[in-house]
Amino acid sequence: MDAVNDTDHRRTRILDIVVPCMNEADSIDTFLSRCEAVAAACPGYRFEYFFVDDGSTDDTWAEIASLALNNPRVRGLRLARNYGQQRAISAGLDACQGDAAAILDADLQDPPELLPAMLAKLDDGYDIVHAVRTDRTSDGAFKRLSAWAFYAVMRRWVLPELPENAGDFKVLNRRALDAARRYGERVRFLRGTIATLGFAQTTVSYTRPPRHAGQSKYPLRRMLRLARDAAFSNSALPLRWCTYTGFAALAAWPLALAAVLIFDANTTALLLAAQWLFSALLLIGLGLTGEYFKVIVLEVKQRPLYLLRDAVNVTHGEDDKSLTQSR
Repeated sequence: MDAVNDTDHRRTRILDIVVPCMNEADSIDTFLSRCEAVAAACPGYRFEYFFVDDGSTDDTWAEIASLALNNPRVRGLRLARNYGQQRAISAGLDACQGDAAAILDADLQDPPELLPAMLAKLDDGYDIVHAVRTDRTSDGAFKRLSAWAFYAVMRRWVLPELPENAGDFKVLNRRALDAARRYGERVRFLRGTIATLGFAQTTVSYTRPPRHAGQSKYPLRRMLRLARDAAFSNSALPLRWCTYTGFAALAAWPLALAAVLIFDANTTALLLAAQWLFSALLLIGLGLTGEYFKVIVLEVKQRPLYLLRDAVNVTHGEDDKSLTQSR
């Protein structure tokens, strides 16, 4: 038995690298070159690449297709439209068939040079390795502040398991990958899903470098949308806040009544102010409830997570429905 295990450990394993791309034509070639240099330093692994074009409007798909034609280890998935980074990553993970999978952004802010240290953690027996950003000086002050607030709220009230400052850059072994693929939510927050899988998890720290080229695909609007999806798909906290606010208002009602009786000269102004406040709170509560209804509707509809427009070096179609629709 030991001899069999030794043989299995020595065999070359396949690491599938999932790379979501949105208008990254200027970065893909450099990204692949750096990954290939890292692969040379990992003789126990063979790197294969799954570039997922998430509805790009530049030459991203042309670059992916060109690289795939010259390198059979480069595989391309072209989504029918822009589905967002979370679903693009899911499309890549669905296509993975190797012994482990890594998720990296094409902009090289997730340095491929960190992969040997992460793979060493897998060899040590861990199932999931999160890359944690210890230095975000390449980000602007607002982004650093908003990221701190996001992780503080998420770890305190929503997902205590979420590693602080750990984005989507991570490595999973086959067992963890298969488990993650069983989650079929339409409203996705993959870093939270993976963190809650259990199994043996650890972290590797790194300094986040600036983008290699192009502009960030996560402006404030998209960051707020990701935070919203993370909160509403993993916690009932927003609704609880509405409940707490209602009880606080009920507790304060005797004080408001006393103020009306004592300062009757300002009764009208006080009543108008109270009506304004509680009308606003009711509207906020209705809006939060509506967000939950939206999540429920999306889940009940069971629409495909994504549809493919094209693929290269990837088997897809009727014989492999996992690549054209969700599980």
